[in-house]
Amino acid sequence: MDIFEILNRLEGVKGGGGQWSARCPAHDDRHNSLSLSVGADGRVLLRCHAGCHAGDITAALGLTVRDLFADRPPVRPRAAAVYDYRDDAGKLLAQKLRYPDKRFTWRRPTGGGQWVYDRKGLPNRLYVAGELGGLVHIVEGEKDADSFHALLGGCAVSGADGAGPGKWRREYTEQLRGLPVVILPDNDAVGRAFAQETAAALHGAARSVRVADLAGIWPDIPEHGDLSDLLAAKGPRETARLLLELERETPQWQPPSLPPAEPDPLLSLFKSLSDFPEEEAKWLIPGWIPEGQIALLAADGGIGKTTLWCHIIAALSSGKSCILDPPGFTRKAAKVLFLTTEDSVRKKLRRKLRVAGADMDRIFTPDFAGDRSGVLRRLKFGTPEMERVLRSVRPALCIFDPVQGFTPPKVNMGSRNEMRDCMAPLLSIGEEIGTASLVVCHTNKRKGAAGRDRIADSADLWDIARSVLMAGYTEDQDVRYLSNEKNNYARLQQTLLFRVDGEGQVQREGTSWKRDRDYVAGAEIARSAPKREACKAFLLQTLEEAGGAMPAAGLEEKARTAGYTFASIKRAKKELKAEGTIKHFQTGSAKSGDKTWHMQLVNPDGFVEVQEDEPTPFDGPVPV
Repeated sequence: MDIFEILNRLEGVKGGGGQWSARCPAHDDRHNSLSLSVGADGRVLLRCHAGCHAGDITAALGLTVRDLFADRPPVRPRAAAVYDYRDDAGKLLAQKLRYPDKRFTWRRPTGGGQWVYDRKGLPNRLYVAGELGGLVHIVEGEKDADSFHALLGGCAVSGADGAGPGKWRREYTEQLRGLPVVILPDNDAVGRAFAQETAAALHGAARSVRVADLAGIWPDIPEHGDLSDLLAAKGPRETARLLLELERETPQWQPPSLPPAEPDPLLSLFKSLSDFPEEEAKWLIPGWIPEGQIALLAADGGIGKTTLWCHIIAALSSGKSCILDPPGFTRKAAKVLFLTTEDSVRKKLRRKLRVAGADMDRIFTPDFAGDRSGVLRRLKFGTPEMERVLRSVRPALCIFDPVQGFTPPKVNMGSRNEMRDCMAPLLSIGEEIGTASLVVCHTNKRKGAAGRDRIADSADLWDIARSVLMAGYTEDQDVRYLSNEKNNYARLQQTLLFRVDGEGQVQREGTSWKRDRDYVAGAEIARSAPKREACKAFLLQTLEEAGGAMPAAGLEEKARTAGYTFASIKRAKKELKAEGTIKHFQTGSAKSGDKTWHMQLVNPDGFVEVQEDEPTPFDGPVPV
């Protein structure tokens, strides 16, 4: 048997020029695993790349291995049709040969009447029946293109690979640029989809695009029916009439309308400044706690933070004024929510709020003691549970005491921006439903610290808060202060002075312009004054015992041995000098290397100051 007889028995045959591929019949082949060629002796050569043996392949074809050996030279079957593919100048580029069994082969001219049977390196070109120009009809195959041209004249074209996804090439669009086009797809899903793909590719490039439907002129068209089928069914004359009618009735193709795009949730939040209304800040407590924002209350332990916020929420719930309100200010009673993990509601807070005059029906708090399932442990900043609670209660103010009790466990409070990220939802929810948040935290013991540096654990708390309140003790016994340290929406308020009475209630004592820094510095000075006075007395006594003067280094060494710190000695000497009680002088010189500074009492009885170059009685060992 020759190669073409064997090829006729195979499926998916591709290739030419002595090399072919096909689906192997000996296994379930979907990717043309079988290669075929012809040997020098005319023998058909088979190779399955999946590993099937030649005997299994021939058996699957109803043949034997012996049938692969030709007893006569192979005869190439005659092509049923030949289609010329040419460039714009009319030069022949390639021919597509269609055989009676509907197989196709490509060949390229090499000169001298010789051909190479493959398609390698050929540009993507349309098959053109007629002259390319005027109205162009696009059909699905060369046979239909020739039939249309023979029937109606004009120009008909088809792609080299028929219809299917991705088979319309960019080069085809360029060939038809500026020309009016009518697309005549086959009557099947593949053809209709290919027509839409082609129309979309030509839209804006061709002068006009129309997609015709053969079913409009042939209601009984069969599935997969095409122009050749119409011609066979209706005859040339009727087919020509119907095609002209279809061409007149087919409207211009329009791209399918797309559903409106969903707005981008991120980009939709960006607006021009003219879209933002100007609004005045609203206050829950004028000048101190802004409505819908975060405020911070910070103090050392034992100052009375809980007493302060209980006083505030008692006033809000009952519609009464609190010590932070300006004179004559009135308010409506409002709902309040407090969340605390420190004090017991039953043992302490209920009584404190009742004595403060709170409206118990307007104050809400979770029952941590009654939580057997642990659901309240998920009540943290930034969690869905927290948002659900706030949206359900919709309080005017929510207290969080302390901040650590409601910080998610994986958040590092000391890490920059982590607290800001988890607390940011309080701002968005608060502005939406009008809930202000008062977050309670401790201050640290750092010397010389003030403002945001005094906030324990996280400077983020200071940054995200719109108002910061800091409390502590004044220099007056039992008088405490509440200082407005930061205020984004108003000038800083005067510092409030208050006491806590025997019932644990807040009583106003007045105001001051001193701030937290001033009170902390004053307390530090007050704590250090007794120690410094004792150090001053020690220095004076030691000088008297030494005869009124002695080397400064020896005096400082005696003071340190007595337990005084370097800072205390330095401050004591500075004050004694400023008071005119002591002064310094030197003996020796830097040049001779025996320069020594001395400290002496000012005008001690019987003491006479010596000149720099005179010997002194202090050159010897330090008196003890």
